[in-house]
Amino acid sequence: MCTETRGDRAKLRLTRGYVYLCYAQADGNGTKTVSLARFGDYDVRLVEFVRARPTDPTPMWLELYNHQTQSGIDSCCCYDLEEAVHATEDLISRARELDEDCGE
Repeated sequence: MCTETRGDRAKLRLTRGYVYLCYAQADGNGTKTVSLARFGDYDVRLVEFVRARPTDPTPMWLELYNHQTQSGIDSCCCYDLEEAVHATEDLISRARELDEDCGE
């Protein structure tokens, strides 16, 4: 019997998002963004910024974005996959809560 945990789903979302970043269109600043999960106007996104030096480690930058206001609500920078998994879970949970609060 195979059981999937919430962390497994977040890790899968991050892995897919990282692959999709390879094909994502960069904006005018060279930044690439892909959605990991969306709840109404609230989007959890994986963002890749242009690195100052190619040898710099590539962090995973996560953002909770509000499409209605076109602004970020929260973000975090992670250098470790497990840290990024936990941050993804937290941001998805917040996005879901914010969307539910709007529907009341």
